[in-house]
Amino acid sequence: MNKEHVTILKFISILQRNTNRYFDLMLEEDGIGSGQQFFLLRIYENQDINMLDLSRLGSFDKGTVTKAVQKLTEEGYVTVTTDQNDKRVRHLHTTEKALPVIEKLYDVRNKWIDSILRNLDEDERLKLFNTLGDISDTSSAVIQKIISEKGEKHE
Repeated sequence: MNKEHVTILKFISILQRNTNRYFDLMLEEDGIGSGQQFFLLRIYENQDINMLDLSRLGSFDKGTVTKAVQKLTEEGYVTVTTDQNDKRVRHLHTTEKALPVIEKLYDVRNKWIDSILRNLDEDERLKLFNTLGDISDTSSAVIQKIISEKGEKHE
């Protein structure tokens, strides 16, 4: 059994926690935090997206998406409309009120990325990006295989 004290998972976990904390601190005055920022940007970039497609974009479960959208709706950043053909489908749109927050989100995100990658040149950044993309794709494939083997339905 491999009992290494430090694994790549430790660093991923630290990075994720610090990123969440950063977004929470930077967006506190806007009434949202790390839990909603991803969703607000994806809705803005994909106006009229439905909740199922939003969950697929980020590999989130339906409950997580529902909570985030509810919070964004309560803050007045997102509106939800019912599909005319299928009343079960909800379409999402950002509001005018959301636009300054969205602009701020892009700025906050870019500053964070520049801060944490400041010691990497452009080639190293691109290699890291591609490597993390490959690892993410592999992790998704592994999870899908496990779900398939267990006979569970995943949406």
